[in-house]
Amino acid sequence: MIKSYLVCRFVALAWSVMLVDAQMSLSSVPCRNHGKIRDGRIVGGANAVRGSIPYIASLTRRGGHFCGATIINEQWLVTAAHCVCTGFDEIMPPSRIRAVLGLHAISEFKNKHSVNDNTIDGPSESAYEIEFRNIVVHPKYECKRPDNDIALLEISRPITFSQSVQPICISADQNGENKTYHNEVALISGWGNLAEEFDAGTRPDILQNAQVKVWSNSECQASFDNEKKTQKIQSTQMCAGKKTGGVDACWADSGGPMISNNDGLIGIVSTGIGCARAGLPGIYTRVSEYTQWIKEIVLAK
Repeated sequence: MIKSYLVCRFVALAWSVMLVDAQMSLSSVPCRNHGKIRDGRIVGGANAVRGSIPYIASLTRRGGHFCGATIINEQWLVTAAHCVCTGFDEIMPPSRIRAVLGLHAISEFKNKHSVNDNTIDGPSESAYEIEFRNIVVHPKYECKRPDNDIALLEISRPITFSQSVQPICISADQNGENKTYHNEVALISGWGNLAEEFDAGTRPDILQNAQVKVWSNSECQASFDNEKKTQKIQSTQMCAGKKTGGVDACWADSGGPMISNNDGLIGIVSTGIGCARAGLPGIYTRVSEYTQWIKEIVLAK
């Protein structure tokens, strides 16, 4: 199945690129410093504190949530490429999807806004909907394959940031080497299913978050092999979860963020076997492997 900080100096009227340690900002405003990661379901988590995840976006199609995404600057979101594939293995046109920013509870937005309300300059602390002008998937990505599962979404009009809508820094390589994040605790967030079985788990109304521990790729591969699974973990991927299971991203969490205390966005919910199974951690796109590609697309505009 496919499921899925540093304060930077302000530069007026220009996007900054600031790299310190293993994180980078692509925004003209301070990117999010997450601070201490707290215990949080996704599967096995809890309701997020309102306003604590201001960089997450809900991707919607025909008015319903189907994937997550992350704000990286005024003009761009990043998500999993499989989120923008059609049933015919093609990339969908940007007019088919929208995003809701500043969202906490889905019901609050649905009760206050129609799906045709496209006003980007909404109340500073209210969720609002945006449209996209362009979708850029990684050139080596193929629909229904987990490799290079990353896409950039260009917004029709620049975001006006507020307390509830902010960009996050992204993980970057250090002198040509990527941090493994092995054994680090990371935070995952989304509005996906609370359990693998659709009849047993329901979609949450309130944004969920949870802590997961990052596995080394070799440890992850050995665990999948031990469970007689055929997945081959690539260097462009990373694994996270709990060895005993019980905490994981799940259906409709795809494309959402995995956040490090120190380095911002380190992973994107991509793929896995079921949800929260013992010995089968979730598989994430490793963001630092794509930093150069992200910069080339985002800064070319």
